[in-house]
Amino acid sequence: MPYLITAGVLLLLVLLIGALLAAYLVYHPTSPDFQKTLEIETEKGLAEGYDPTASVCYTVPSFDGYVLHAELLQAPQKTNRYVILSHGYSYDRHGSLKYAKLFRSLGFHCVIYDNRGHGLNKKAACTFGIKESRDLCAMIDDCYTRYGQDIVLGLHGESMGSALGTIALQYKPRVRFSVHDCGYADFFSVIRLQMKTNHIPSFLIYPTELMCRLLFHVSIRKARPIDCVSDNEIPLCFFHGTADKMTPYSHSERLAAANGGPCELHLFPGATHAGCLIADEDQYKKILTAFLESVGVKPEESI
Repeated sequence: MPYLITAGVLLLLVLLIGALLAAYLVYHPTSPDFQKTLEIETEKGLAEGYDPTASVCYTVPSFDGYVLHAELLQAPQKTNRYVILSHGYSYDRHGSLKYAKLFRSLGFHCVIYDNRGHGLNKKAACTFGIKESRDLCAMIDDCYTRYGQDIVLGLHGESMGSALGTIALQYKPRVRFSVHDCGYADFFSVIRLQMKTNHIPSFLIYPTELMCRLLFHVSIRKARPIDCVSDNEIPLCFFHGTADKMTPYSHSERLAAANGGPCELHLFPGATHAGCLIADEDQYKKILTAFLESVGVKPEESI
């Protein structure tokens, strides 16, 4: 009998820890606030050229009525080219500013927005790309409605922003190209690696996954971008740093190998997570420019 009591207590303890880890994953309580992220990006020198007073802020309703906060950063010249930039987990749209600077220099208007549950959006459970991919589809539809049916539209995503962009491919979005920076092929293996890195017993991923489903109706196992690329026809360009310890570059290798359509994979030696552009901006721009030209979207005059 004492053994059964002990086993029961241990089971409850494991489930409690799983619940705490699940809540931490889904609601990312350590995320900086909206103004703080802008300060962080500015201090790093990654918000150069950004003037919030010159941008246009608006909201977009998603498939389930959830409201997304978005912002248009216009190119310095008249153009019909647009790109939607998706940021990473536990951050907000200010994380896309470094890429917006690059795309604006290539003659693109840039639409940055806060992912579900992030930034200025209402608090909501993060689904690691499952619902967020449908949010991106809503952003795509809105761009055509708002800016015209004749625009040339592309995508760029970093980390989870890359993953949700990959998952969105299953919905056959109407875009000319999609750029994926340091995204994951499956979220489950990323969490397992981070548990190991942070000295958390790896078996706890199972009660964590269970509690994610029971408490928040979110499945870590179903966040699998790699299942969404086999019949893809949209040209893809993958960037990944070889020193990425958050999401190893093998994830992009797996995605590129599984992709059914045209794609490129570019590894940046020594670059850490979300660090390719920072590691070698000139090379990043050179690759991106060549990729855009290859898909028939020749960059316009630089700033």
